[in-house]
Amino acid sequence: MPPRIPLPTRPTLTFSLTSLITVRTYAATSYSPIIPSSPVTDHAPTQPPSHRAPDARKTQLHRTYLSILRSTPLMLVFQHNNLRAVEWSALRREVAMALNKIMPAGENDPIANLTKVTIVRGAVFSTAMRVAEFYDPNGGKQHGTSKEAYEMTKKRKKHPLAPLLSGPVGIVTFPTVSPPHLKAVVDIMFPEGRAMKGLDPLAVVGLQKLVLLAARVDGHVASGDLGSGRVLEESLVRWVAALPGFEALRGQLVGMLQSVGGADLVRSLEAIPISAVRTIDAHRKVLSGELEGEKPEGETPVEA
Repeated sequence: MPPRIPLPTRPTLTFSLTSLITVRTYAATSYSPIIPSSPVTDHAPTQPPSHRAPDARKTQLHRTYLSILRSTPLMLVFQHNNLRAVEWSALRREVAMALNKIMPAGENDPIANLTKVTIVRGAVFSTAMRVAEFYDPNGGKQHGTSKEAYEMTKKRKKHPLAPLLSGPVGIVTFPTVSPPHLKAVVDIMFPEGRAMKGLDPLAVVGLQKLVLLAARVDGHVASGDLGSGRVLEESLVRWVAALPGFEALRGQLVGMLQSVGGADLVRSLEAIPISAVRTIDAHRKVLSGELEGEKPEGETPVEA
């Protein structure tokens, strides 16, 4: 048996507790909590709190419909029944072409550009109409989707258009009340007899599925009469559409005044401001003459 080789002994490591633990001391400081200068809110400044979830689709639709109701002086309400996408496209195209033919070629028509056909959800649109009709005129201080608006309108009576807003509903909005543009839309979308000749066959099929229900006139921001919107039935809508334009009405008024002796009345009305201007001008000349004739004080005329 070979002899064993002795192994070197390992040094014993000794640790001191004081060498491992280092105690550090710091100067004592007073703690003062940070108080925000403004109250903390749980909503963004550009998104005010609403009665329902602000990011819900119904809330966004409510705000969109309320903006339309507040800014539209004339609105047609109609019912649509199972129109296909190609029929809607053809119908909108025909309406746009009819509106663009009202003004002479090359002239921009802002009314035609801002006339829109929109499909709405009846229940949400009815709620927005209650806010526009009852909350705005009563001095509402918050936005239309706030809890205050909800509490003020939930127990109100229904709007006259509310019974018509059941089922598939759409609206046609006009930026101003213009009988020629209203007539162009009514003749294309809601003809009394057969459809106009030369229309797209898809548009003809689509307009057979449309029913004119009523119209809402006024009650918008521009007139300053929020909540005073009036409802017109179909016969009154067609009567308004049959009226001539404002330029034609002015021409008829001038012709009527000239034919029944209105020219003398016009001349008499024009003579009032003309005589006033002449009197003031003569008075000015008199005053200027007196000023020119005055002489400085202390001067005496020189004798020859």
